[in-house]
Amino acid sequence: MNILITAGGTSEAIDSVRNLTNHATGSLGKVIAETLSPHVHTIFYVHGPRAVLPDKDNIHNYPISSVRDLEKTMHDLLTTHTIHTVIHSMAVSDYELDYTTSEVNLAKQLADVITTKQPATKENLETLIKETLISNQFVTNKEKKIRSTSEQLIIALKKAPKVIHSIKKWQPTTQLIGFKLLVGVPEIDLVTAAKESIEKNKADYIVANDLEHISTTQHQALIINQIGIKERCETKQDIANSLLNIIKQEE
Repeated sequence: MNILITAGGTSEAIDSVRNLTNHATGSLGKVIAETLSPHVHTIFYVHGPRAVLPDKDNIHNYPISSVRDLEKTMHDLLTTHTIHTVIHSMAVSDYELDYTTSEVNLAKQLADVITTKQPATKENLETLIKETLISNQFVTNKEKKIRSTSEQLIIALKKAPKVIHSIKKWQPTTQLIGFKLLVGVPEIDLVTAAKESIEKNKADYIVANDLEHISTTQHQALIINQIGIKERCETKQDIANSLLNIIKQEE
């Protein structure tokens, strides 16, 4: 039996020396991988740059950085290996770099466009500004290292691919266990968000957690399927044990 686990977080480059990243450490993915290791043949461990790594002979590490790296690695693994279960615990960025510019360039370009097209109404002006901002005509991020000569660096991000949405397309028979993280919400909101993710991504289970209930000693989580809450967990080890039981039931 082969298992694919993603862990840690992605990192999106602004230039050759700067990145946008998150605080994910991959510690939960590490616990899951080491718990599953004695019970499976191979674990493909896809991890972000800051992730802690498991140490077992049958765990093979695949380092990635950006969402695009993750997409390619997941595609390659899922189209060349039979994967029993994908445990997608990685904190994946929702956005990637579109362009960077300065306040001077932004103001000049907007003024040129508005002066040239002279929108007749406030609504037309709003539409023109929106279309201009997403047109990439402000691009100044061609340098390997962005210069610090401007008072402000303006960074525009665009939607990154939703990798979880493609997993069942790449391998329809795999069991997909996704994760959903919210902050400071009632339990009903966690359940609702998890069920929406199950529907949208054709997932079999979602591990739903709230950042306010995660620390070095606890990791409260709900494991949810289409019916509702299947398991309640209090620690990372609880989550790993519950996922192991789910995988064993599906053998």
